[in-house]
Amino acid sequence: MLKIISGKDVNKLDLKYIKAKGILSFELMEKAAEAFCEWYMKQFDRKKTIAIFCGIGNNGGDGLAIARMLFRQGYKICVFLYGDADNASSDFKSNLRILPSNIVTKHLNDFDLKKLETDIVIDALLGVGINKPLEGQLLGIVQYLSNLKAVKIAVDVPSGLPSDTVLEGEAFSADFTVSFQFPKLSLMFPEHGHNIGELVILDIGIDQSYFKEFESKQFYLEPEDIKIRHKKYHRASHKGDYGKVMLIGGSLGKVGAVYMASKGALRTGSGLVSAFVPKCGLNILQASLPEVMVEISNNEYIIDALPENMERFDAIGIGPGKGTDIKSAEVLQKLMSRYKKNIVIDADAINIIAQNEEIKDLIRDNMILTPHVMEFERLVGKCIDHTDRLKKAIDFCAVHKCILILKGPNTTICMPDGRMYFNSTGTKYLATGGTGDVLTGILTSFIGQGYSAENAAICGVYHHGLAGQLASVNKLHGTIATDIIDKIPETFYVLNHSAGNF
Repeated sequence: MLKIISGKDVNKLDLKYIKAKGILSFELMEKAAEAFCEWYMKQFDRKKTIAIFCGIGNNGGDGLAIARMLFRQGYKICVFLYGDADNASSDFKSNLRILPSNIVTKHLNDFDLKKLETDIVIDALLGVGINKPLEGQLLGIVQYLSNLKAVKIAVDVPSGLPSDTVLEGEAFSADFTVSFQFPKLSLMFPEHGHNIGELVILDIGIDQSYFKEFESKQFYLEPEDIKIRHKKYHRASHKGDYGKVMLIGGSLGKVGAVYMASKGALRTGSGLVSAFVPKCGLNILQASLPEVMVEISNNEYIIDALPENMERFDAIGIGPGKGTDIKSAEVLQKLMSRYKKNIVIDADAINIIAQNEEIKDLIRDNMILTPHVMEFERLVGKCIDHTDRLKKAIDFCAVHKCILILKGPNTTICMPDGRMYFNSTGTKYLATGGTGDVLTGILTSFIGQGYSAENAAICGVYHHGLAGQLASVNKLHGTIATDIIDKIPETFYVLNHSAGNF
C-alpha cells in the first residue's frame, strides 16, 4: 500500500531519493514526465492539439518536460508560461533551455485566452506547495481554463488545490488528475471531486522504503494489498471451511435489501448463508434466492426477535432494510449485548445507534460499522468538512475500539489505532440504492470465512469497488446493485488469475 505523506514532506522525499540514487532532481523530473507521457499516449490520439500551461516552479518544470517528450512523439504542442522565468526553479530553467525551438511558446501576459483553440489542456501551473487561495490574474486564468470544453488534465494536483486540506476559493477543474507515486490527501476528499475528475496514480520508482521516516497513518490501497490477504483453500475444503453467516434485515417493502446482502455474501464465497427476516420476506427470499436458508421472526412486517442459537454463525450482518422502530432497536440492542463474534452494522442499524446512546455504548472491538456520510453525521454530529469528518471518524473508532468504514469516493477504512486506508477502486456509478447492502454481505462473508475484521474490511471494500467498476463498464448510469453482485466473482479473477490462485 502507498503511504500518504503531507505536501510539505514531498520535497524532502524527493531529496532523500535523489541522494540515495545519486541522481539529479532533473532526472527525477524526467521520470515523472516519462510516466505521464506513457499514460497520456495510451489515452489520446496524436491528432489532438495540446495546450500546456506552466508555472515557474517544479510543477511547471514537469509541464515543460511533458511538452518536450510529447512533441518528439509527434503531438501538436503549444506551451503557455505564467510568471517571471528569472525567478523560476532551477529544474524549470533547465527544461526551458532544452525545450525544442519549434514548439510554439507564449507568455500568458501577452496572450488573449479567448483566442485559445485546443483539444487538450494540461495544467502544470501550480503543484503541492500552494498555501493560500488563488487570486488576481492567476485566478482568472484557472477559471477560464476550467470552463473550456477541452479535455482537462492536471499534473500532480489541480492548480489551486492544497495538498492536505479542504480548498478555500477556487481551483482548476480537471477531467483527469495524474498524480505521482502516491495520492495527495486532498485528492481523497469528496468536496474536491469536481476538481479532480478521474484520479490516476503513476509509479515513478520511489520505493515505499523511502517513506519510512515520514510520519503518517494514512494509506492508499493497491491490488497487491488485497491478494496477500486472500485466504487459501485446498482441494478438500468443504462448505464449513467457507463460513456460516447470517444477514438480519428486511421489513415490509424492503426485503430486497436483505436479498442483496445475502446474495452478496454468497457471491463472495460463503459456504452457508442464512437470512433472518419478518414473515413477509419468507416467500420472497425462498423463491428468488434458493441458495439462502431463511428464518423468520414472529411479526409479519418487522423483525421483533432474534434467531435462536446465534453462536452457530461465524459472523452476522445487520441493518439492511430493517427499520428503526422501537422493536427493531430492542433487537439490535440484544444482538450487540449477546452475540460475541463479529458483527457488521449497516443502514437502519446505524440510524438506531445514532438515536440511542445506550446502544452506542455497546459498540466494541469486533464490530464493523459502514455509514455513508449522512449516517455518519447522525452518529457524531455535523462535520465542517472532510478533514473534520475524518478526525471524528478516528476519534469514534478510538473510543469504541471498532472499525468504521466511511463510504463514498475513496471509501475510507478507519482503525482504532488511527490508521486510515483509502480505497483505490470504485466508481461514481456505485451511487445507487442497494450498493451498501451488497457491501454488508461482502464484509460479513469475509469475516465468516475467517478473515480478521481488519482484513475483511480491506478486502471487502476493495472487491466491492472493483465489482462496481466492472459492472458499470457498459451500463454506466444504468448500473444497479444486483449488477454489482454478479461481478463479485470476477473481481477475484481479475486480482488473481495470473497467480493461478482461484
